[in-house]
Amino acid sequence: MRFRVKVNAGAQSDSVRELGDGSLQVRTRAPASKGQANKRVLELLGEYLDVAPGDLEIVGGHTSPVKYVALRRG
Repeated sequence: MRFRVKVNAGAQSDSVRELGDGSLQVRTRAPASKGQANKRVLELLGEYLDVAPGDLEIVGGHTSPVKYVALRRG
């Protein structure tokens, strides 16, 4: 399963919500540098989807605010 995720790094709070088009919006306080925001995005998505962050992988958009995240089940 893949998700389109719009990320707002450096936000005032952490949150995840579903947008009208079916994609997800993740706001994180983590800065968009040295992969900090990407790591926090996976943690927040894991909590939201009730899966381990290790089961999620960013498969596209590593340096973009629009990312594609895959759920892998092992």
